[in-house]
Amino acid sequence: TPKSRKEDLFEHFIRYVSEGYKEERSVAYYAGKMFLTPKHLSTVVKEVSGKTAGEWIDSLVILEAKALLKSSEQSIQEIADELHFANQSFFGKYFKHHTGMSPKEYRKQ
Repeated sequence: TPKSRKEDLFEHFIRYVSEGYKEERSVAYYAGKMFLTPKHLSTVVKEVSGKTAGEWIDSLVILEAKALLKSSEQSIQEIADELHFANQSFFGKYFKHHTGMSPKEYRKQ
């Protein structure tokens, strides 16, 4: 069956996010790349997937952070740098907000 316009937009959004989530975490950035308003992009993404655009971005960042914490020898600071967080403290707060534990606690489990 042919894809709807909304499904097509969602696929483009996911492709852009998977290419850029390490550098860019704002819905407005991806909306701009797609020549849409952030509100329209968020509405379409939520309708198609049940998750907001911001939730998709956050889940990719957290997935990558978890993978790096578990499988690499990089320090938490290096992981924060790789994921383009302003500093380790901001990365720690972001990670804890989304997972309920600090990067250090997650790595230890």
